[in-house]
Amino acid sequence: MYQPFAAVRTLYDARKRLFEGTSHVGLRYDRTGVVRRGDVSVRYYERGPADARLSIVYVHGFNISSEAFYMQVEELALLPVRQVLVDYRGHGHSSRAEPEACTVDAAADDVYAVLVHLGVDGPLIVVGHSLGGPVSLSLMRRHGDLDVVGSVQISSAVDPFAMQGLPQILAGPVGKLLEAGLRAGFGEGLRVAIMHALAPLLALGFYFRPVDYDIVKFHAAMIEKTPLATYAGFFDDLIEHSEAGAADVLAGLPGYILVGERDAVAPVSQSTRLASLWPGAYLQVLPESGHMPPFDAPGAVSTAIVRLASRFVSS
Repeated sequence: MYQPFAAVRTLYDARKRLFEGTSHVGLRYDRTGVVRRGDVSVRYYERGPADARLSIVYVHGFNISSEAFYMQVEELALLPVRQVLVDYRGHGHSSRAEPEACTVDAAADDVYAVLVHLGVDGPLIVVGHSLGGPVSLSLMRRHGDLDVVGSVQISSAVDPFAMQGLPQILAGPVGKLLEAGLRAGFGEGLRVAIMHALAPLLALGFYFRPVDYDIVKFHAAMIEKTPLATYAGFFDDLIEHSEAGAADVLAGLPGYILVGERDAVAPVSQSTRLASLWPGAYLQVLPESGHMPPFDAPGAVSTAIVRLASRFVSS
């Protein structure tokens, strides 16, 4: 039986292995770099041949980073494809941005800037998870020069995110503490203290099936790293931004919509709504999965991407 409290007791050991480089968890890449967008430095990673016919761009979720796709990147490394991962503003190893600059559209423009910088002009598959769903939809909707040939949307949404799960937590006592700290001028220190204590529990709350303890700690480390300004800025868009206008872009586009059966952050109803606007997509509900299919149902996510990629490359 999966025992969350036993998992918490082992998280410190998992963190030690992770930081020592002895864990099997983590992103492996061939190239990395930074693109400047005003005051923001946007970090990107690449895996695979730069001259590959097909490229895949991964757009991660709220308060995590592109490293969340490490299992999919490893699986797709068997194919001759160029994989691009972007830490958009305020996440991962990209620099923080002021709260007013943390929006879905601005994050989409971060991803676009990286693709332009890398000269990605051929067929492109767009993969978006959680907040990365609407960010990737904004990317496709607002940058029509991209040659998008398919998409995989995971735990995504076109309507504003429901006020439940993590958004609800951030709108409650934790969010109020963070907001008060930001106004008082000592918010980042308070955020570090709060998230250091809560990140493991928040991470564990996403899982309803057994996962490796190193993965849970890896997830918690990404939550812990996210700056206060990112929460303050993106939270408004999490509950207000709509990508219903992406229906025109999605029309005729092949793809997959994956959602965890027990996802409380972007519930199945959100994916059903997306499917109603995207007739060419196959909707798959993942049994006992929560809001993190890249971690708790990695094979399903990888398979969806491989199926789209197989139209352009041979295994």
